Amino acid sequence: MIGVDKGYTEALTDSEGEHHGTRLGTLLAAESDRGKERNRRRAKLRSIANNAARRGDHAKAHRITVNNLGQVKRDRQAARHRAQVRTEIFTAVHRVVDKAATVVAEDLTKSFAGRKRLGKNVNRRLAAWTKAITAEALANVSERRGSAFVHVNAAYTAQACHRCGRLGRRDGDRLHRTVCGVVWQADVNAAINIPRRAGDPDIALHTPHQRVRQILQDRTDRHRTRLPVQDSRPAPPSGERIIPTAQH
Repeated sequence: MIGVDKGYTEALTDSEGEHHGTRLGTLLAAESDRGKERNRRRAKLRSIANNAARRGDHAKAHRITVNNLGQVKRDRQAARHRAQVRTEIFTAVHRVVDKAATVVAEDLTKSFAGRKRLGKNVNRRLAAWTKAITAEALANVSERRGSAFVHVNAAYTAQACHRCGRLGRRDGDRLHRTVCGVVWQADVNAAINIPRRAGDPDIALHTPHQRVRQILQDRTDRHRTRLPVQDSRPAPPSGERIIPTAQH
């Protein structure tokens, strides 16, 4: 079993700490920046054409529209970019499936809105995220190659320390543990936590993220106070339940 996290740079990170598809972030950022510059130039030309049409110079407006504001070249470039992205993602997924008979990944159809306000450039790049293609690749490649594919709840997988379970502060691709001062690579930390979610009896796929946070907090509180850890398994026929002591 191997866990997969779609990381901060859009690459896939597995629970062994290896990154796959590392060119993806560069491809997306370059295309986003190129599209920004292209749209800026097109807006300027469109303004010139509109001004010419208002002055009655319809010939100039027509020349600009036909020769500079067409869609053929832009659509061809967009199709080439989509093909490069799909190739990078599917190649990365194949490398992950090479390693394990069971692949566990976060549910990429669920989105979590952050409270932090982001700049225009960051929002533009985030709009190019390829979660749908990654989800398609994970499902299709796993099925074709005979590997089991399991979806789990992604809430706080990158913010909960994989060693002690306590929530930390994430800053980009780093997770800072404020209690002990440890800093983890957030994507690797999440990839280690994700397989554990597959067997977590309390956190289901659609458990609300507020409830997930409360569950994680309750567990760390029990750990600190050395209270017994409640066994969530059904009671045996005898009606007695064994409650194990929290491990330290």
